[in-house]
Amino acid sequence: MNWWHRAHATPLATAVLIVTMLLVPLLGGSALPIPSLLAGMSAGIPVALVLPAIPAAFTLYALNRVPRLYDTTAVRPVARYQVGMLTAAVLLATILGLGAAYAADSSMSLAAARNLLGYLGTGLIVQYLAGHVYGPLTVAFVPVTCALIGLGPGGRPFPWTWPLHEASSPIAAIASLLLLTAGIAATTLLPPRGAASRPATA
Repeated sequence: MNWWHRAHATPLATAVLIVTMLLVPLLGGSALPIPSLLAGMSAGIPVALVLPAIPAAFTLYALNRVPRLYDTTAVRPVARYQVGMLTAAVLLATILGLGAAYAADSSMSLAAARNLLGYLGTGLIVQYLAGHVYGPLTVAFVPVTCALIGLGPGGRPFPWTWPLHEASSPIAAIASLLLLTAGIAATTLLPPRGAASRPATA
């Protein structure tokens, strides 16, 4: 299993996740100046809601360091390693989010942990459908797209813009969990796209 961790840079991905979640309480009051095209305002969105896109994209990059076709033909239980890495990232983000929320008396860390789950799920789905290069890119574009067209009159987020919802939003929690579940299922249970059309080699 050590070879798999080295190949997929799991220690570095873990470090990026920890540092990011620790920065969330410190940057909770900052906002990215992204104008809303529909809300008629330019206040931007909280940095803490966008910041989890960094560890999510890096985790996807780490998973993609080895082509999935090689993983699926490996003798070792690679699918379990992938699920283990994703599960560990989710649990670590949740624990850090709960701890930071308690220490800073703010729910922003919980919203950041929730967004990390959703970003991961979205990236996993997109890279399964469109290719590995598009997973991390999609994660980077999701919060920007939500900020541009996801706020209605008065600055209230639409239901589909789950990354911008408050930490207590059940819609955002359900959306992030569904995306994560679908992403993990696509990555670990479904065959790589195009694998069935490849000619068999002797």
